[in-house]
Amino acid sequence: LVQATGAIVSGRSRRGAMGRQLGSDSVTAQLRAATADDKVQALVLRVDSPGGSAVASDTIWREVCRVKEAGKPVVVSMGEAAASGG
Repeated sequence: LVQATGAIVSGRSRRGAMGRQLGSDSVTAQLRAATADDKVQALVLRVDSPGGSAVASDTIWREVCRVKEAGKPVVVSMGEAAASGG
């Protein structure tokens, strides 16, 4: 399970003055780890985000595609918000 909660930004996930920020570097690292782990049979991505950076969102999307290309099913669960890049 990869949780994607907060505004999407480039770099690492962090808590800022405007609340939680979801960093593309942090999420892609989790996705790569899941892809490489033979014990992981599928990926569940939980999205609760108002959106954010288009570049950061695209970076995450490309890594999700790599998970699928590796033959692992991807299921996306959307929370209260899944706007824009979310």
